This record gives sequence, C-alpha cells and structure tokens, in this order.
Amino acid sequence: MIARLKSFFLSAEATTRVAISPVRPVLTAITACLLLLAAVWIIHPFLPPIIWGVTISITLWPLVLRLQKVCFGSRSAAVFFTVLAAVVIFFLPAIFVIVIFARHVDDVSHFIAILPTLQLPAAPAWVGHLPYVGGDIVPFWDHLRENSLPTLLRRVTPSPEKIFHAFLFSAGSLGSLLLEFGLTLVAMVLILGKAEGIICLLETVSSRLGGRTGRSLLKQAEITTRGVALGVTLTAIVESLFGWIGLMVAGVPMGSVVAAVMFISCVLQFGGGWVMFLSTVWLYFTAPLLHAIIMLLFALVTVAGDNFLQPLIIRRYVRISVVIIMLGAFGGLSTLGFAGVFIGPTLLYLTEKMIRDWAGLPSEEDREAVSDE
Repeated sequence: MIARLKSFFLSAEATTRVAISPVRPVLTAITACLLLLAAVWIIHPFLPPIIWGVTISITLWPLVLRLQKVCFGSRSAAVFFTVLAAVVIFFLPAIFVIVIFARHVDDVSHFIAILPTLQLPAAPAWVGHLPYVGGDIVPFWDHLRENSLPTLLRRVTPSPEKIFHAFLFSAGSLGSLLLEFGLTLVAMVLILGKAEGIICLLETVSSRLGGRTGRSLLKQAEITTRGVALGVTLTAIVESLFGWIGLMVAGVPMGSVVAAVMFISCVLQFGGGWVMFLSTVWLYFTAPLLHAIIMLLFALVTVAGDNFLQPLIIRRYVRISVVIIMLGAFGGLSTLGFAGVFIGPTLLYLTEKMIRDWAGLPSEEDREAVSDE
C-alpha cells in the first residue's frame, strides 16, 4: 500500500514537472527581456555617447592592438593614442564645421537676407542654339528670371532674425554637444580598456543564441561597422578638403563655409558634387569664365572621387551595396542621429545576410568567390 502511494505521488510530481517545464523557459525569457528593457530605459540619456563610443571603438580596435605592440604592451598608452586618433578623425572635422559656421554667421545671414532680391541673369546666347532643347530652355529661363525664382526665394528663405535665433539656439546646445563628445571619449576608454572581456561576452551570447551563424553575424557586424565608418568619414574629409582647395583657387566667397556644407553633405550621403556645381554656376555669372572652368574641373574630379573613394574603402572590409548604405544612412540618421549614419547600414546589411542565409541564397561575397574560381 505504501509503495503504491509513493509511486502515485512520484508520478504526480513528474506530471507536474512536465506540465511546468515548457512554461518556465518562456517566463525566463520574458523576465530577461523586461530586465533588458528596464536597463535600456535607465541608461537611455547616455545612449548616444555609448553608441558613438561603441562604433568608434569597433572601428579603431585594430589600431589599439598595433599601438599596444609598439608601446611595449601597455594598453593604457595604446588607448590614449587611439583616443587622440579618434578626436582627429571623427571629432575635429565636426568641431571645425561648428567653428566655421559660428565665425561666418553674419556673412551667411547677410547672404540669405539679400538672396530673395537676386535675379537670374539673361540666358547665355549659346543656350538658345542648343539642338532640340534650346528653344524650350530660353523661355523657361526667362520665366524664372522675371517671376518664379525671386517669388519662390522670398517664400522659402527665412528672415535674418529667424536665422539669428536659430544660431543662438544652436550655440546654447553647444555645451551639451561638447558634453556628449566628452562622454563618448569616456565610453571609448572604458570599452577599449576591457575590450577582450566584452568580446568574449558577446561571442558567448551570440554562440548561445545562434551557434555558428550567431558568431558569423557578430564578426560581420564588426567588419561592416569598421568599413562603413572609415569609408564615410575619410571620404567626407578628403572630398571637403579637395573641394576647399578648389573653392579657394576659383575665388568663391565664403569658401570655408561652402566646404563645411560639403563635409556635412558627404557624411549624410548626398555627396559634395552638387555644392561644387552650384558654385560653378555662381562663378559663371559673377566672375571671369576662367574661374568657372577651374571650379568645373574640381567639381568633376569631386564627383568621380565620391563614386570611387568611398566604395573602395568600404569594399576593403565588406561587399555592401550602395543602396543599403544610402537607405541605412538616411534611416539611421532619422532614428539614432549622426551615429545612425554608421549603424544603419550595418543593421540593414546584417538583416539582408541573415535572410539570405535562411533562404539559402548566395551572398555577394559567395558569388564573387565562385566567379574568381
């Protein structure tokens, strides 16, 4: 009798365990997700500098390892010089842009104030002799010259008072921007100082979540982030410096401001060619023809460099399409700020790769490897 009761309770306990066991992992996962969300909610004021710090740390991690060998194994010295390199590559150009706009705020305000009063000059004589389209361009040009363009500019151009207030607002937020820069550098120091432990943790988590695929995606995230960050930043620096030289040679007024606009446009993936071409048109009507020709040559080289340099740098690390870079940069900018310009393409590329692996479709790297064989 006692043996039967014992077997009955043991069987009931086993049945209860079987019934509870599928629920327990679900509850554990929900609890873990809630804890993660709560942690993100607590640190969300510091997320922008943390994201910046992680992005720049991933980008410059190989530099840390090389500097550590040069500095006789000292991680502190390697991190110090890496932070200096990050300031020069990522932060110094942005600071230059802010200083340039701050120094020329009066000139920009005056130019915008007189912009609605400007009028297109008469169409050049050679425009009317263009085959097929010359007869249509001249009347349209005259219509813009007489009515549409000044009226449109008066409607869309803000008043100097609004520009001044906007600048004061930006200057007021300059302190918070500098604070964010400082927090980013602090995050970099902390991340690079404990990089091996963080890498080990991420590899363990990715292995438990996705096995070999998880580790592969983690490695691709590192490579893609490094390639996109270096490609976008170095291309913007080189292109804006080259454009600044062209602007100075051609004698464009406020050339440093135009170069700063080029840098911002390159970072946002709009390119700097349109700025150079607008400057060429401006010089054509306001300066000797030789200046416009010089500016046009610099503009053509800038466009060619924009289509060559950035893909060349990025494809040293990862085969990512231009469409994904542009969509990721625009979407990341609207959601994560300037750091999203680098994070957005990485997330889109990883999503595309994961879907291709799941569907069994070959990636671009696989197709190129097969073609090389």
